[in-house]
Amino acid sequence: MGEGSFVCSTCGQEHSGLPLSFAADFPDPYANLNSDGRDSRAVAGSDQCIIDQEQFYIRGCLEIPILGTDEVFLWGLWARIKEKVFDEISDYWESEGREKRIGHYKGLLANSLSIYPETLNLQLAVQVRPVGSRPLFLLEESSHPMCVEQHAGISPKQATDYACLLLRMAR
Repeated sequence: MGEGSFVCSTCGQEHSGLPLSFAADFPDPYANLNSDGRDSRAVAGSDQCIIDQEQFYIRGCLEIPILGTDEVFLWGLWARIKEKVFDEISDYWESEGREKRIGHYKGLLANSLSIYPETLNLQLAVQVRPVGSRPLFLLEESSHPMCVEQHAGISPKQATDYACLLLRMAR
């Protein structure tokens, strides 16, 4: 096995480099719209999405610590937030020091992740970070397995198992 490679416990094949970051391109409600619905009902960018001028979404990061390392298993996900919160975050998007002036907001996770019990609509806190960094999502539903992992961390083996499973699903 080469340096920086691992054998996938799901497919049994050797892969180089362990991916520790997986992302949803859009919030599920947007992704579930057909092409016409996306064109007529929604506006979506790399970090923000609005549907029907009444559903407001922001992209952020949900980090799960990997025990015994300085690394995290990173999920790039979306949260549904109130219009007022969306507007405030937008107003401060390019403002240096924004993380000290605005924040902590409530939201709902807007993605369903297949490797966990249902994650859609899990309650979370949105923590604004410095310019150039997406907001941090902190789950608040303490009994959900993903929330438990966010607080307690996962083993390097579990991170590898998740990566392998997600790579296999992406095929």
